[in-house]
Amino acid sequence: MRRKLAAMPRALRIAVVGAAIVVLLPLANVAYQVARKPTELFFFVGTALDKEPPETWRQYGAHFRTYSTDTVTPELLAALAQTESSGNPVTRTYWRWRLTWNPLAIYKPASSAVGLYQMTDPAFAEANRHCIRQHAVVATGCWFNSLHIRVLPSHATELAAVYLDRNVASVLAAAPKSTATPQQKQDLAAVIHLCGAGPGQSFVRRGFQPAAGEHCGDHLVSAYLARVNGMKRQFLKLAASDKT
Repeated sequence: MRRKLAAMPRALRIAVVGAAIVVLLPLANVAYQVARKPTELFFFVGTALDKEPPETWRQYGAHFRTYSTDTVTPELLAALAQTESSGNPVTRTYWRWRLTWNPLAIYKPASSAVGLYQMTDPAFAEANRHCIRQHAVVATGCWFNSLHIRVLPSHATELAAVYLDRNVASVLAAAPKSTATPQQKQDLAAVIHLCGAGPGQSFVRRGFQPAAGEHCGDHLVSAYLARVNGMKRQFLKLAASDKT
């Protein structure tokens, strides 16, 4: 092969090498990104595991109830799961083009988010130090945390509940003059889930209201809150029907 390439005219040789790079570089990029984030292999599932709210509640309602806390209710956990992933436990984030000199970073996943709650690597690392016992977040007795996987619905639900309960408590503790109703705490949890604790603090300072036109990532915060609350109302009805 090397001899054949050397025997080619210079212009043809350049064209062949260039074509090989064009073909091989995208393949190398995909392989590199999958090695960094193996859950991208779930791309073949697509939307096949998407669910309507009643099916999400039927399949995962027990997890939502088991891992709920006083602040993070079963219906809120269900609403966030439906909003983030349509109840699909292996949902991945989209891929995005970037202008960079690194050829392996030109096209890559938009974030490390994956699973029912689209939890990122930093959020996972933070939440995985704790667990839920008797509807409370604890730091001891979490024997199986090393086995947590975000694409398992029960694990994802517990991790989300831990992350949100702790961060809501932390944000409210930093604003001791603020008193929050259960609804305001849940709105704060939704904002923290979308934006993080920093924007959550600003949300509290504004009287539990998003700023006009405020975005986190690709989402308009006010629209995200409205969607989560709309989903929560649906799940409240589904939960009530379970009791009848």
